Amino acid sequence: MIRSLLKWPGGKSRVIPELRPHLPKADCLIEPFVGGASVFLNTDYRRYILADINPDLINLYREVKSNPELVIDLAWPLFATGNSKEEYLQNRRIFNGTKGLLDAARAALFLYLNRHGYNGVVRYNQSGGYNVPFGQHKTAPYFPEEEIRQFAEKANDTKAIFLCSSFQNTLRVMVGADEVIYCDPPYLPASDTANFTQYHTDPFTERHHRQLVVALLEVNRKYGVPVIISNSDTEATRKIYKPFKLHEISVQRSVSTDKENRQKAKEVIGVLKVCEGCGIAGGGCCPDCGPCCGDSTYGAMVKAGVFDEQDSFQ
Repeated sequence: MIRSLLKWPGGKSRVIPELRPHLPKADCLIEPFVGGASVFLNTDYRRYILADINPDLINLYREVKSNPELVIDLAWPLFATGNSKEEYLQNRRIFNGTKGLLDAARAALFLYLNRHGYNGVVRYNQSGGYNVPFGQHKTAPYFPEEEIRQFAEKANDTKAIFLCSSFQNTLRVMVGADEVIYCDPPYLPASDTANFTQYHTDPFTERHHRQLVVALLEVNRKYGVPVIISNSDTEATRKIYKPFKLHEISVQRSVSTDKENRQKAKEVIGVLKVCEGCGIAGGGCCPDCGPCCGDSTYGAMVKAGVFDEQDSFQ
């Protein structure tokens, strides 16, 4: 298992063994919510298109791909002396307030803040300022030097493309032939106390989840692209992601205020239900759609006039 260079809420490292069997073979994997990039690091596609709406995250990945040794050189001193609240707050002020920072310097600071902040949480205020508090670590956080080099090697070997983009734009622009889409959007909260759905300045709401489902169905119907999602196992998830066949899994929680009593959380891996004949959700594209999609195929054939010639001979 290749570890992420970041601590990331909802990271997929713990569920890779359960997720991998649901990811079909293809030339390219598209992730509109790349997050900690564990799926990228632990799958074997020839190409990757990896997107996220967080510009600091994408900047880090781009810099690690292009300049891994420079990122290591800039981040190492921060890790060596930065395990105190005073140093953390000072580095956070530099990250938020210094204009004209080189991309590599900003990437190193983002990595430092992620590793030294509270529990790997990623959070911004409405002005775009990173506002995660210091993590109060008893020992200095781990410096992911080897993980940086592993990430850079895989990103260059696969010519991975990193996009700072909304899921709508990623799906609209980048989908083509022989691709698979895997979506790991911010989780729907399992309870009022677990309501963290914000990885940038705006929260990811139920409305966004519904928009995501519509966009995924549209892409599948247009291109026949397989779609896999993951999320928390809640009533809202099952309602919103009804077009998907949901597989239940249990995962150890990684973000909790009570470290001694973290319990396994129920999650789901969803595979878009499609016709085995044409690979399209909703049917109407091949003679095999009828059994799984009801009358949609027959209606489409009638509308197209398939039976007109037969009727003329009766």
